[in-house]
Amino acid sequence: MTEPNRQSGENEERIIEIEIERLRPFKEPPPFQIKDDKEMFLLQESIEKYGILNLLIVRPVLDGYYEIISGHRRKYAAEKLGYRKVPVIIRVLG
Repeated sequence: MTEPNRQSGENEERIIEIEIERLRPFKEPPPFQIKDDKEMFLLQESIEKYGILNLLIVRPVLDGYYEIISGHRRKYAAEKLGYRKVPVIIRVLG
């Protein structure tokens, strides 16, 4: 796992590439549904061509897992394309 530390503090944001299986959905359901529709097709097409341009935002939870705060659709699209890892911003929320 690549883990460059962008900032020096333990509780500050970091950008890393993380295995998809270590990501968990947000506890509350998102205000949208993840569907295999035209928008998902276009998102997958974009990710396939350019990669993930907007990083997922996650926060650490127990046992080395991370909860997705933003990026459920990007994670789903990347997973459908066969990605094993995705770039994330780890944010420690109080």
